[in-house]
Amino acid sequence: MVRKHPEIMLLSLLLHTGEGDRLIQTPDSPFSIPGKPRTYFPGFAVSVVCAMALSLMGSAVGNANPVVSSSGPEVMSTDSDIQKGFSPVAQGDRNSGFRQGTELSWNGQGRSLDWIAWSPEGNPTQMRYGFTETDLMQQMGVEFLNTDDARIQPVRWFSDPESQPLNLPVIWRQGRRYLDITPLAAEMGWQLRESGQILEVTSSGATVAGIEQQAEPWGDRIVLDLNGTPLFTVSSTPIERTQEEDPDPDGVQGDRPPALPLQEFVITLDANLTPELLNARAVAKENLTPATDSAGERTIALTLGQTGFSGLMDTSGDRTTLRLQIPQMWRPRVWTDRNPNRLIIDIQPDVVTERNILWASGVRWRQQLIEVADSRFPVVWLELNHRNASNTVLKPITANPGLPGLAPLSQIADRLGANAAVNAGFFNRNNQLPLGAIRENGRWLSSPILNRGAIAWNDSGSAIIGRLSLEETLTTAQGESLPILFLNSGFVKAGISRYTPDWGESYTTLIDNENIVVVEGGRITQHLQGEKAGESTFAIPETGFLLTLRSFASALPRLPIGTSVLINRVTVPSYFEVYPHILGAGPVLLRNNGIVLDPEAEQFNQNFIEGKASRSAIGQTEDGRLVIAIVHHRTNGPGPTLTEMAQIMQQLGSVNALNLDGGGSTTLFLGGQLLEHPPRIIPRIHNGLGIFLQSE
Repeated sequence: MVRKHPEIMLLSLLLHTGEGDRLIQTPDSPFSIPGKPRTYFPGFAVSVVCAMALSLMGSAVGNANPVVSSSGPEVMSTDSDIQKGFSPVAQGDRNSGFRQGTELSWNGQGRSLDWIAWSPEGNPTQMRYGFTETDLMQQMGVEFLNTDDARIQPVRWFSDPESQPLNLPVIWRQGRRYLDITPLAAEMGWQLRESGQILEVTSSGATVAGIEQQAEPWGDRIVLDLNGTPLFTVSSTPIERTQEEDPDPDGVQGDRPPALPLQEFVITLDANLTPELLNARAVAKENLTPATDSAGERTIALTLGQTGFSGLMDTSGDRTTLRLQIPQMWRPRVWTDRNPNRLIIDIQPDVVTERNILWASGVRWRQQLIEVADSRFPVVWLELNHRNASNTVLKPITANPGLPGLAPLSQIADRLGANAAVNAGFFNRNNQLPLGAIRENGRWLSSPILNRGAIAWNDSGSAIIGRLSLEETLTTAQGESLPILFLNSGFVKAGISRYTPDWGESYTTLIDNENIVVVEGGRITQHLQGEKAGESTFAIPETGFLLTLRSFASALPRLPIGTSVLINRVTVPSYFEVYPHILGAGPVLLRNNGIVLDPEAEQFNQNFIEGKASRSAIGQTEDGRLVIAIVHHRTNGPGPTLTEMAQIMQQLGSVNALNLDGGGSTTLFLGGQLLEHPPRIIPRIHNGLGIFLQSE
């Protein structure tokens, strides 16, 4: 039996009211449901309840309604994001007697889910349970609300939107953010029992008893009336159109615009349809058509009258699936209500769930619609107060310990234990090598190229953004001086490049017929000859390096075996040299709050600047915070141009900003999930920026 917190029980008593205190929600509310009763309190009661709730729970929560806004976000005070004396990573690990598992049995239905269990002060009668936030959001449909307290996470799940949300305590365990679901279990009347790696949860069963479609001025709403409170998941996959389905995919015939790429947006509930609903007796509505498919499975077809797209609901066994065919750039809002229990799906082109969550001390998760000129962009970003948060550490991360290799950002972050991450530099998808600056702890894993933009930082919280070059010169004992174009780079150009053990144990040729010069202990020891590109591999000496001469065999006589050599290195500008960590991409978007896009200076073509695509960027505010943002699309079309991205970063408070690798590489990872990633194959990338939360 799960015990309620005393403060939760008291709050439940305070929030209870009789049938006489009910009213109908106003019809002009953006999220109103016709005929849905709401509980209200007289002003004095509201004041008492709010004061006691805040006193008991010790937190303030933000607006629970994720409404659409186009104004620029308010710049937050950096000190408000730092909670002195609270070490979230260490806090969970100090608790003794933790048990954990990887499976959940929900009314006998199994699924993978990470959970922990513990008893405060070793009291077995006060068991508590925690789920990862990713599982709560993705596998249960729990809605996260805004908060300025990193120690609690306000949530709603089949609760009245006008009542106080549940505040779930945050528990950090082995670097992962869990939420103590004990208050939620008590509120919903769940029974929990451990069986090895499986956590068994028993709750009242659930059915879908009714369905309503509502055409709203902003789009379509689907309301599912429920008996019980089912788990539900949300997913999406892209739909590939055939030539027969769309004979004019580019819209070149006639005046009609190109067809929007579609997704199948899927909501799966652990509930079946009632026989009355299947027979269409309970909901004989316009645009609602009952149909029968194969044995054991029944379907109801839907036509979304306002947006003009279609859907299908089917039931099989104990699960019901709602499938909607809508544009890929749309993100329907899926939320729950109570008394009666309902699942509401709002479908419109310009909706975004606004978020302003202090996710950890020094790390804030934001989402908002940002307006630039006549376009609106759903923007997701992290604000990092790494200058004042001693527990926040930033590091370059790569797909493999050696430089070649690609992997999804989430896989890289999980392997290295990063709590958050964003894709960073460019790379070659064919040979899987970096194309730009990567410096870690003073070691150049890959040098800058083409005077392109980079961000550099140290472990004390200082950072700079600007264009960067690395100039190396090789000098021989005979007085010969030869320029080295690149250090540990996948970028190819005629001349000399250098490869050190920071590149890996070996080097594989990138073009045909490379001449290899081996340097050990400061002296040339061998001349070797490469053959076809990708087929000749040479060991990199532990006490030296390799020089590769590409289309520059004429320099070989100037580097005889036995000659002593020295390497001179200069960074331009020189102040980059003092920073141990650097990541390069480009172009630079902002400097001193001004847009400074210069494709020629960084050797990008104009089409790259003007193209519309998904974008990742990192910025720096005037007070030293870092802003890491991604934008996949505008509400009515493809993503921003680089000029638009620069304007977006300005609205997020950045005074300096750098464009990162974008397009299909654009990914932002937080706490085990990719944030707002479109329905397509998860991209593989080469490198990124990792955010690690450590004990203070």
